[in-house]
Amino acid sequence: MTASDAPKQKPNIIVILADDYGWGSAGCYGAPAQLKTPHLDRLAREGRRFTNAYAPSSVCSPTRYGLMTGRYDWRTRGDRGGVIGAAAPLQIEAGRLTLASLCKGQGYRTAAFGKWHLGLQKPPRTDWNKPLTPGPRSIGFDYFYGIAANAWNGPHTFIENETLLGRIPGQTVRVRTNYSPTNYTKGIEEQYDTDLLMEEFTDKATDWIRRNSSEPFFIYYAATAVHKPHDYHQRFTGSPFGKYGNFIEELDWNVGRILAQLDSLKLADNTLVIFTSDNGGVVYRSDPEIKEAMDAGLDINGPLRGGKHSEFEGGFRGPFLVRWPGKIPAGTVSGQVIGLTDVLATLAGILNVRLPKDNAEDSFNAWRLFTEESPGLPIRDHVIMHAANGTYAIRMGDWKLIERKAPKQNQLFNVREDVAESRNVFAANAGRASQMQKLLSAARRRGYTRRDAGK
Repeated sequence: MTASDAPKQKPNIIVILADDYGWGSAGCYGAPAQLKTPHLDRLAREGRRFTNAYAPSSVCSPTRYGLMTGRYDWRTRGDRGGVIGAAAPLQIEAGRLTLASLCKGQGYRTAAFGKWHLGLQKPPRTDWNKPLTPGPRSIGFDYFYGIAANAWNGPHTFIENETLLGRIPGQTVRVRTNYSPTNYTKGIEEQYDTDLLMEEFTDKATDWIRRNSSEPFFIYYAATAVHKPHDYHQRFTGSPFGKYGNFIEELDWNVGRILAQLDSLKLADNTLVIFTSDNGGVVYRSDPEIKEAMDAGLDINGPLRGGKHSEFEGGFRGPFLVRWPGKIPAGTVSGQVIGLTDVLATLAGILNVRLPKDNAEDSFNAWRLFTEESPGLPIRDHVIMHAANGTYAIRMGDWKLIERKAPKQNQLFNVREDVAESRNVFAANAGRASQMQKLLSAARRRGYTRRDAGK
């Protein structure tokens, strides 16, 4: 994108990242009418809905790193594909460009709300009895209000900037670290109620918008929905899809509250809103709440195979909605391939900022895809995915290769013709598979995929 193609004004920017929210879990993505998602449907109606948007990982913290930095997480952590520990140190390297530091460098006020799960403090691990720095404010955010990781992980109180709130003077904070509803934190006055988390985050976010609306602002809103525990405010009851459906509807309601605040302050026309998810939805029937929703007719990930943790499409391909009235055509759908790592380069393009070398190594400017009237050339020739178990996959055009460790053979699918990945066509397309394998291997060795990101 040239400077002449860039928008002439700096928009406010809000990135909403849902947690474990599946491709098929909103009305605009084909969910049953009994599931009420009017505010997400509004974003689709007033903006553009993408059908081929990919998280870089099929679990949480690696995707958050990729979204925030425009760089694949495995370039830092290697082939480990899992989630970082709740007390892990900050994962983003000092001085690395992030969504927040990019915007702050252009005069934006910046804030993050909700689930962090990118680590706090320096190695080896977080000490909850000390100031929680480095953290969000070390990578470009002016303000942070949220929780360290998942709701059950602890510490079970809110963090504001570098401070663990509600500490009892003179007592040591100790966190029971197993992932369980029986977890607790000692040394704090009161544990938060998990069913009130989403409302609390949105209260803080909408108030911050009101107080900072006189200047361009950037908000990263990281919801806890619909990750376990499926605890939601008591006003949300009665979904035919049970607790899981209630939690989805609470997420949608909170998105609506943010949109309503923009409307009330007359900011909507100059605000870019992006809604997406860190990975696909959970589809394990061993979870009774997931089973109840699926048995009631909710295809959490639509027609996609697999879900969170897996190397199949249901693990990576998720909802991606963008709205900027007057700039992004309303009520449109794009089948172009886009990755969550592309958000950083896209914002840099909108702000007419040249990306520095050795930063945003896997980020491509998708602004044209947000606005084009008819599909043009792809912005990237491939996107790489990394599953929770360390398995790599690569999509090129209509094709997706899953790299298997010997003695297993790689798998190849045409995901346009076979979105459910039910037919492995590797044997009939060995040459294509070999080309894709070489490109994947080269991308890992080289250290970047954006052509001008190298030294």
